[in-house]
Amino acid sequence: MTVLRQFYCQSVVRECPVRYNGATNRTAGSQGGQNDVRTEQDRFWNKTAFGSFLAQLRREKGMTQKELAACLYVSDKAVSKWERGLSVPDISLLVPLAEQLNVTVAELLQGCRVEEEQRFTREETEELIRKALIFSAEPPERRQARTQKFLPLYGVSVVLGLVETAAVWAVGLAGTEGAMMLLIINVIFGIVYGAYTLFWMPETLPRYYDENHVCNFAQGAFHMHIPGVYYNNRNWLHVIKAMRVWCVVSMLLTPLCTAAAVVFEQATGWQVWRAVFIGYIASLFGAIVIPAKKYQ
Repeated sequence: MTVLRQFYCQSVVRECPVRYNGATNRTAGSQGGQNDVRTEQDRFWNKTAFGSFLAQLRREKGMTQKELAACLYVSDKAVSKWERGLSVPDISLLVPLAEQLNVTVAELLQGCRVEEEQRFTREETEELIRKALIFSAEPPERRQARTQKFLPLYGVSVVLGLVETAAVWAVGLAGTEGAMMLLIINVIFGIVYGAYTLFWMPETLPRYYDENHVCNFAQGAFHMHIPGVYYNNRNWLHVIKAMRVWCVVSMLLTPLCTAAAVVFEQATGWQVWRAVFIGYIASLFGAIVIPAKKYQ
């Protein structure tokens, strides 16, 4: 990741060498891979020019600092610091920031609108920077080891959950509309959501989550946003572990609880499957909120 950050910084410096505080005349010295990302940003960014350009773009869009901050899930104080040149956003924020302001990442980094690139076309530069920004920080070996570790657990829970669901259906305990809906939701969540949390959900967050109160996580089609619940690298792994446990346990228990609710309904006339459904949703929120709050 550090190599890619250096690469995108160097590619931008080559395009507009005057803007980056004479960065082309500086040497990296012995700092190497142990440098903080902010040190690289300070070397390669003209923060004053960046901040002025950011404020100009925001005003052109008719947005307040608070409105722009809300779009990026950061505080308005962070946006204020960017515009005053006191700090710069984490590189993970550059793509959504550029999209909100209708400019390219290259233009945002250079602090000016680009009419013509000298060494790279706009498309090439944009692609290089985007690849650097979205490059996974998790080594392939670690992800492969995680897959090997959780694949047996995932396979067993899915098979048992499907067998239980089929058994409930076969004995006629899924005849009500509510019970059928609950079983279908459980199968979809157990298979799709379970696979995502076990195999693909990143176990670390970008650094800006630790520097700001961010209550949103998004990766592809997956979005997680609970107002008042903030994520950072102190609580994130605990949240993931709780979500993994929830996926496995709910896959196994929901068909049994649904069957019990239907039997109880047939005996008493009370539609208790609603209570099962509420418990299902509440347990999902609890798996996220409790560890997030506890380790925040």
